[in-house]
Amino acid sequence: MAAAKTAPDFVNLWTSGSPIFHRDSLVWDRGCADHSAPPNVPATSTATAADGVLGGLVNPGNACFLNSVLQAMASSARLTNFLGSPLSASLPLANELKTLILHLNTRLPSQHTHTAVQLLRLLKSKRWIDDSEQQDAHEFLLSLLDALRTERSNSDNAILPFDGMMSSRVVCLQCGEEQTLKQIPFSSVELSLTSLSSSSSSSSSPSSLFNHQSITLESMLSNAVAPEKLDVYCQRCSLIAAEAHLQRLITRASPPPSRSSSPDPQLASKSKPDITPILCARRGMIIAALDKPTIQDADFEKLKPPRLVSSTKVKQVTISRAPDTLALHINRSEYDAQLGIARKNNVRVEFPERIQFGKYVTDQCECVDEAWYRLSSTVVHFGSHSFGHYIAYRRVGANSWVRISDGDVQPVGIDDVLSHGNVVLLFYEQEPTVDCATFEKEVIEKEEMKWPLYDVQRKRRHD
Repeated sequence: MAAAKTAPDFVNLWTSGSPIFHRDSLVWDRGCADHSAPPNVPATSTATAADGVLGGLVNPGNACFLNSVLQAMASSARLTNFLGSPLSASLPLANELKTLILHLNTRLPSQHTHTAVQLLRLLKSKRWIDDSEQQDAHEFLLSLLDALRTERSNSDNAILPFDGMMSSRVVCLQCGEEQTLKQIPFSSVELSLTSLSSSSSSSSSPSSLFNHQSITLESMLSNAVAPEKLDVYCQRCSLIAAEAHLQRLITRASPPPSRSSSPDPQLASKSKPDITPILCARRGMIIAALDKPTIQDADFEKLKPPRLVSSTKVKQVTISRAPDTLALHINRSEYDAQLGIARKNNVRVEFPERIQFGKYVTDQCECVDEAWYRLSSTVVHFGSHSFGHYIAYRRVGANSWVRISDGDVQPVGIDDVLSHGNVVLLFYEQEPTVDCATFEKEVIEKEEMKWPLYDVQRKRRHD
């Protein structure tokens, strides 16, 4: 049994310098502390100097993962507008986050820092931070979004700019059964890196792995929505095999035609009981289950076929509704079976400033195919799996960028942003498109969706 995940007390991070480590996450350590940060700028500050500087975030120890996510979120115009709604003014967490983002987007004449301690105290007081799960920047992002969603669960406006919908479809290549389409809400899209190659696994230095390899973001997105073959047990195939087996038993159990018009009563009394009615009744139940479009779990559990049949199925996950703000998580944690440890995959991810994300969305509106997203911020992790530091790159205005490492804020160019391929989080915002109000149906009938799956002919066996 795997050890239970443990996590830091986020509020106590601001007063404790103890290192934190968990083998299943990219973690932070003393290396991200910044004890020389100046005090927080008062909330009453109204400086708006056009040539001023943006503020960083105080890091009293081991909080770079928090700071990087909050700075990245501050560049989301959709989130800023969302938090500026009248409803947010009455919600403590939304209002506190709005205030912090306002401070992070306020320019002052000189270098300065802010603190997120009030936000974290509020998260902990409402138990919106689960101390058994928090580990890294991505998990903190999801917990913060979950808290915002929970806070407005009683309102009609509980969908955040980060929220989208995925659709999952599974088809059996042998019997043709198509399982019920599943709609899965999401706040971020998790993307997997290439597996460890044999040559990389034999490297003498784990930290040097993948340093000379790269992968494009477009290829990762294409792979995420590509059909995937699965070798699994199929309920329909199992019932088809069971029905055919019962038919053979019924044929064997049926008594042969009598050759004598007056059989011996003593021989008749010694013959085996006729089980044909029982077999026919069970076969009829299986046929009734097979006549349904999909096999119900309750029916399958009740019928319990004697043998489970393995089959090849095709699974595909697509985006059925794209979010306004797209968060992409690059999962860099991998398990090395040879060494028996978890380590970080350092493969370089090449990502563009603009991406046509609409082509990955199954939607009836033609304008969705043309939907473009523009990069608003990134979160980068330096170091190994067990030790390192998070920083953020964020867009400021139309074309300016800054690099933020806790309290240090430096202007950079877009080329510098795109050159750091060791990203763990990418944030894109949808660019304005034509009005799609008439196409806002979130659930699309399966036969109307654009599924690039195998053309499978449904076939059933009733021998």
